[in-house]
Amino acid sequence: MELIKRLRFLLPILIFASCEDVIQVNVDQGPPKLVVDAFVSNIIKPQTIRLTRSINYFDSSGSEPGVEGATVLLVDTSNFKVFPFTDKGQGEYVFNPNPSTGDTFTIGRSYTLLIASGSDTFVSFSTLHRTTPVDSLMKIPVEGNGPPFITTGCYLDMIAYDQPGPGDFWWVKTYRNDTFQNRIDQLNLAADMGNTNNGLDGGMFIYPVRTGISDRTRSFQAGEEVRVEIHSISREAYYWFLLVQNENFNGGLFATPPSNIPTNIVNINPAKKTPLAGFFCMTAAKPFTYLVKE
Repeated sequence: MELIKRLRFLLPILIFASCEDVIQVNVDQGPPKLVVDAFVSNIIKPQTIRLTRSINYFDSSGSEPGVEGATVLLVDTSNFKVFPFTDKGQGEYVFNPNPSTGDTFTIGRSYTLLIASGSDTFVSFSTLHRTTPVDSLMKIPVEGNGPPFITTGCYLDMIAYDQPGPGDFWWVKTYRNDTFQNRIDQLNLAADMGNTNNGLDGGMFIYPVRTGISDRTRSFQAGEEVRVEIHSISREAYYWFLLVQNENFNGGLFATPPSNIPTNIVNINPAKKTPLAGFFCMTAAKPFTYLVKE
């Protein structure tokens, strides 16, 4: 009898297990896209524009091949001064600012990005908007017992103010021991002092922005160096980042079908149909460095 009871229990499991089919998903692979990463700042350090080719959906992230042999230029549209970017290999094109020769980018001016690759010529436009400084960073001791802060220890609060007047957009970048905190959940954006929908302008940045410089899963340790840069970005770049963020968090029961994220770069050769991805934006920032103490 005991054996019969066990068989009755196992029979439904065996029936459902035998009904499992392996479904092979075939994803149509279109032509590879030219992907342009062109966020160029006025900080006096080497500025890099990256050109890569897109990879297939199931390929490993980070294996995108670099595009070499292209000509990459920025042009100041006010005086047609040309800023050439040197091909360093593996898709990296670098410009070294030089204040003594006037080879720097100026706030308030508009710039044209020109990329010539093969018989294609790509173009985009961006204005270098004003920035705002970081006043200070303040230590916050936290008992980490659940979201948003996981670990107990020292976290940082950024004290900084939005510029008066509506229409400013900011990307707050944090470096921890010179390592850029670049996870998608660490993307720290602000419209004016936080949210243009609430009419907030000209005051101290709101808390999600101020505390967004901290990795809430890992507290800061004494001796660590933290650098914060508030980059001015265009309105278009702000909403482009939101699209990138939404696509990365798009999942679950109410997920929407994934879609391609648009770009502000165009191919001016009408005979060519090279697909494009990425974005061009001029940014301004004043780095602020803080040493975590006991």
